[in-house]
Amino acid sequence: MVDLFVDIETVPDFTAEEYQRAKQETESGSLTRDSDRGRFWKFQIGSLTPFEGRIILITYRINNAHVFRLKEWEDGEKEMLEKFYKTVMELQRGEGDKLRIIGHNILGFDMAFLYNRMIRHKIAEDKWIHHWMLRKPLILDLLQMHMPLNSYYSKGLKHDVLAHAYGLPTKDTSGGDEAQHYFAGDYDKILEYSEREFIYPEMFARMESGGMVSSGKLQESIDHYNSIHEDSIR
Repeated sequence: MVDLFVDIETVPDFTAEEYQRAKQETESGSLTRDSDRGRFWKFQIGSLTPFEGRIILITYRINNAHVFRLKEWEDGEKEMLEKFYKTVMELQRGEGDKLRIIGHNILGFDMAFLYNRMIRHKIAEDKWIHHWMLRKPLILDLLQMHMPLNSYYSKGLKHDVLAHAYGLPTKDTSGGDEAQHYFAGDYDKILEYSEREFIYPEMFARMESGGMVSSGKLQESIDHYNSIHEDSIR
């Protein structure tokens, strides 16, 4: 069994000039949902959709090997995606157990984003991108795996909640700041954030060796998170 742990970072699909202009206009109040709805929402939440955003960093690890980081600011998004697609494809060549792709909210976000950006850049025929990225591998979503312990709700199953539940370091910051760092050319801060976030190999190892946490332990972690982020969740 080969395990591929994956995480991506994304930003709105702007140039640096377009982003800074949208930021200034939003802060001044001249760009609103009423004045230019499409541009306003692209600035606010474009990084959450592959149709308004792009991938700037792919972090992955194969089994217990080295952590790799493919950087858009070095290779461009298309070449970065081509490299990752080739890796995923090569890991599934031949006979044997299926590849397991593992991450947090990976079904709802990472894999869907990767798939759609690969389609956009036409890095292979659509049917093969679908085959190698979605159809053939087993995709283990750490968020969805914990839903039975949370009354089948996804609410509350944040990265830091699961990290705390398994005794792992929390990242303490949101990925929402990554766009500002990216468009300012402050790539080291993006990499620092990624290092704090990419705890999935350690988390999955603890799940395999000691089992998943109890429902009570998970609820304690949710309550802990809510208590220290009380102002932001009101």
